[in-house]
Amino acid sequence: MKGLIPRRNFIQTTGLALGAAALGNLSQTSQAAAQGAGSQALHQNEAELMIDAENMCGIARRLRDHTTFGWNFDREKHDFPAWHAQTLDRVRATIGVADLPPAKASVVSEWTDGDCIGQELKLVFSSGETTLAYLLRPRTSEPTPAALLLHDHGSFFSIGKEKLIRRADENPALLADIESWGSKVYGGRVFGNELVRRGYTVLCADALGWGSRKGNGYEAQQALAANLMQFGISYASVILSEDLEALALLRDMPGVDKTRVASVGYSMGGLRAWQVAALSDDVSACVAGGWMGTLQGLMQSGNNQLRGQSAYSMLHPQIGGKLDYPHFAGLAAPAPALIFTGTDDRNFPASVAREAYRQLEDIWGASGSPDHLETRLWPGGHHFPVDQQDHAFDWLSRHV
Repeated sequence: MKGLIPRRNFIQTTGLALGAAALGNLSQTSQAAAQGAGSQALHQNEAELMIDAENMCGIARRLRDHTTFGWNFDREKHDFPAWHAQTLDRVRATIGVADLPPAKASVVSEWTDGDCIGQELKLVFSSGETTLAYLLRPRTSEPTPAALLLHDHGSFFSIGKEKLIRRADENPALLADIESWGSKVYGGRVFGNELVRRGYTVLCADALGWGSRKGNGYEAQQALAANLMQFGISYASVILSEDLEALALLRDMPGVDKTRVASVGYSMGGLRAWQVAALSDDVSACVAGGWMGTLQGLMQSGNNQLRGQSAYSMLHPQIGGKLDYPHFAGLAAPAPALIFTGTDDRNFPASVAREAYRQLEDIWGASGSPDHLETRLWPGGHHFPVDQQDHAFDWLSRHV
């Protein structure tokens, strides 16, 4: 019976296994006839009957290839302001992030670093969850612009806030991880500290699963998601709601110019940055690197989107199939946004990024502010080196 089913690293579904068992009860002659008559049909329907090596079943492929995203912006059908207002309300309500209060903060410790003043904060969110965060600000009496920094994923959980802000008296046990990760992803520069030297107040908190909330590492992600799903809550929506409450806290801090607050991040931090910009009226500009594509383009072989684990921190099933990623990010329009990735980023292939950028450009164009959006494909892979950071700093200086 093996001859009927090319293996090619595929796993049989229950239905196909049952069919094979039933066929095994036929006489040898009948089996040969069945093979001759059914072989072509089995070959034709192989994709629907098999689960591939990445556990992509037929129903997922069909949904990927035929979903029309009823909440997406369509220039032929929608007036942009009406679409924006209606879709923003829908997304906020459906994900459950409408009317969130600012996080509450208390000071855990303080430090100084030249002309910078740092604080470790304990944040308490409206859900009752707590986290640790770093706040770093210039030593000045003048109001400053501010940036909410959103750290990456990287399947690297021992540090979160430390990926983007360095305290002068950092825990020695974390230094090796900080140096290693900073060199790998950020070109050895501490992004947040550099931004403070350029006059910004910055805040970065540990997301659920990282740093002070790191749990049990890679495997913990699926458990975190499963435990929340039993109550109808997505892991990604918890991270998003906390980001929005942290943003509101930063906006209201003494010494911050609340009209000049940016969201900034790379990789999963880039996703978090454009999500916050899309759903908060308080973001005046957004820098989002290393996370943009269409759903169909990202649900391809080898992509993290097809995995459990890491994907749970980035997926919102509440709006799944209703709003594609460029259109979710497009809710940030007409506010200024810099969105970029690498030409050789295997997680966000160049062709997929280009199509997403085309859709983003259409949305910002319809908003009446096409010049407020900059999209880029930088040479290289999935990292945020110093030259790209410098471009982001210069861009922020013009838009915040």
